Amino acid sequence: MQNPILQIGFDFFHLMATIAWIGGMFFNFIVVMPSLAKTLPPPDMGRVLGTMLKKVRVIVYVSLLILFVTGIPMKISSEYYVGIINFDNTWEIVTFIKHVFVGLLALLAIYNFEFLIPKVGKIASQGPSPQLMSLKKRQKFLGALSFLFGIITIFLSAMMNHL
Repeated sequence: MQNPILQIGFDFFHLMATIAWIGGMFFNFIVVMPSLAKTLPPPDMGRVLGTMLKKVRVIVYVSLLILFVTGIPMKISSEYYVGIINFDNTWEIVTFIKHVFVGLLALLAIYNFEFLIPKVGKIASQGPSPQLMSLKKRQKFLGALSFLFGIITIFLSAMMNHL
């Protein structure tokens, strides 16, 4: 890809999708969840989060699509690119590790949006229970794990720029 306008466009949309997804996760983990937990009773917090997550789900899935569509030509056009799965240089190794974390983030998002959140909503509608508490603990753990994987992904992306 020799066209600088095209390169800038791919890079711009790739960065915007990363900011939307990982930045949203950061804001949610650091600001939204602790604030809602301190100010709202659980049923109200659940309703607010349910409304928010409908929009967040769309942002995450659109971001994933944009990252995939822009990432492939960006990788192929890199001067360090050797092959699809190739470990001939440090850039290729770091890129592979980064994509493993992105894949894990995508799987966690799909599991959370398609399985865990609906299950929590169904159980929560029946009132407090040990099963609900267990599912909420799982949600917190997976949210923290996703947050950590997002930070690692950003770090690996920064590393790739300096190899």
